[in-house]
Amino acid sequence: MKKISTIVVLITLFSCSQSNWTKQEQTEFIEGCKKEGGTKSYCKCYMENVMKQYPIKEDANHLDYEIKIKLSKDCN
Repeated sequence: MKKISTIVVLITLFSCSQSNWTKQEQTEFIEGCKKEGGTKSYCKCYMENVMKQYPIKEDANHLDYEIKIKLSKDCN
């Protein structure tokens, strides 16, 4: 039983790893999204999806249109 508990904890820790995005980068992303017409909740959802896919902000700077659509699909 201890083995299973340890595995579950490890999986949870790795799947919930922190992003390397700073608070300022997150704020700028949200504000830029809102300026393009997104609501706060939509922009936050979209940013969280981008952050999961691209934990380093610089890697997310040049997303193409198709990737942006894919990452925003489940956001309202």
